[in-house]
Amino acid sequence: MPIIKEGDFYEQINGAIAAGRHISYLKEVIKKYEEYKKVFAENFTTKNTKGAVYEFRISYLLKKPVWREIEILGKQSFFDLAEETIASMNWENDHMHGFDLKYPRKPDPLITGSSISIFAPGWEDDPHPTFKTDEVMIADLDYIKQSKLRFTFDYGDGHEFDVEFKKMRVLSKGEKISNFPHVIDQRGVAPEQYSNWR
Repeated sequence: MPIIKEGDFYEQINGAIAAGRHISYLKEVIKKYEEYKKVFAENFTTKNTKGAVYEFRISYLLKKPVWREIEILGKQSFFDLAEETIASMNWENDHMHGFDLKYPRKPDPLITGSSISIFAPGWEDDPHPTFKTDEVMIADLDYIKQSKLRFTFDYGDGHEFDVEFKKMRVLSKGEKISNFPHVIDQRGVAPEQYSNWR
């Protein structure tokens, strides 16, 4: 099971609370972080096969119909899936990305927590630690509970995709592990990455 790198998060935040700084806000940050960890604990699994091939249909939401079907190994990461998705659109991988789990959250007036997301390495916009896409493997997620994710690339331009789990299969004899991930089918022409640039 993936583990979040917390560092001295609790020590720092409890120290600030003890010193009387931003008490309500920081207590809410801890509450949101505990919720974040709980949701992932409920949606991670150790039952999936890491050596299996997982197929996803990744549909671009801002122009239809544009989709890609990608096969990836269970032992590969969500970072690998993000890279293959971005490459399949003929875009440069020069912005942050994240995968959101489907989970209802109440409005957050204090802006104390992220969505329930796995973020790109280097993401530091949340007030609490988060799972990173290079540390969470494809086989770590329970696709019975989470059959569809939301993928965002470039939070400024907001390229959004639905990522739908299609099926899992055994690696065929003669298939090279080095060929994964790869696109197995596609429809539609991707828009330009920076449509406003001239």
